[in-house]
Amino acid sequence: MTDLDRFINVLATVHVVNEAEVPLLRRARAVQRLLNGEPLETVAREARLPRARLGAWKDAITVDGLYAWLGKPEPTLERRARARASIAQMVLGSLAEEHFEALASRLLRGFSIEDDRTVRNDTDYRLLDKEERPVCRFNVKFHGTLFRESVEYVGLESDDCFALATYKIHQALRRQEDERLPYVFLVISVPGVPRERIEIAVADDLSWLRSLSDRTTEEAIVRHLVGMPWVGEIRDEIRRAEFRVISARRANQLLRDRLFERVHALRLRAFNRTFRGAEINMHLSLSTEMISLADFLGTLATTGVQGLSVRLERGEI
Repeated sequence: MTDLDRFINVLATVHVVNEAEVPLLRRARAVQRLLNGEPLETVAREARLPRARLGAWKDAITVDGLYAWLGKPEPTLERRARARASIAQMVLGSLAEEHFEALASRLLRGFSIEDDRTVRNDTDYRLLDKEERPVCRFNVKFHGTLFRESVEYVGLESDDCFALATYKIHQALRRQEDERLPYVFLVISVPGVPRERIEIAVADDLSWLRSLSDRTTEEAIVRHLVGMPWVGEIRDEIRRAEFRVISARRANQLLRDRLFERVHALRLRAFNRTFRGAEINMHLSLSTEMISLADFLGTLATTGVQGLSVRLERGEI
């Protein structure tokens, strides 16, 4: 099997839609037909692609290979490992969002959530009132890998410690101030489901494909994986977990108040060598610095939108 054949087979497996809706797959199949000996005129007409361009693609793949045609370097083990980790994290995020949507449909009364993921910004949902006016933004965070040395470095027990990148706190607060709309982090902690548990189930073909493609294909890979039988047990574990809530304002206040206590990267001289690849994180207590989603919705029910907004703006939640 050639690299092109492999690319087409795996791409077609994860994109379970009309082939015409996946331009790269349509182009790759057309080139494959040419390489298999079909006439250029016939393939160009049936694939609805320009003959000159199609012929150039065939020549490019013949001379330089698939990777050059895609404009990508050959996937190294390191790149494929990063791709596998990214896919695994997105699978966990997708399952967490699925759980949140189910909870929202069951618990919200007089309110609804709007899916804001399609625009690929830094939030996932907006909470709307009955007039469809926005109440706040929600950003869902999955927490599965424990910081084993958290007591030593930030003074929190590992099962009570959530790491939130400092730049994400900053971005969230800027977004809140620009839009005058409270920004809320929804954190679900499932220590029994670390990212590595998903990574080992991601087939080599999928990590190889992700190394050669874009975010759209990565999302298709995730949709493909979450529908597989082995995900069922993980989905059940996530559904048994509780969402914890913290506003961007409160996260920022805690960051300022406990900067050197909770952002250990600022205290360690060799942080980048000791924690290779780690972000500059603020570490938050899940139990004492966040509230449950049930309590959050209870506050909304008792104080109304205005009361909730005031508490979010003040950093009381």
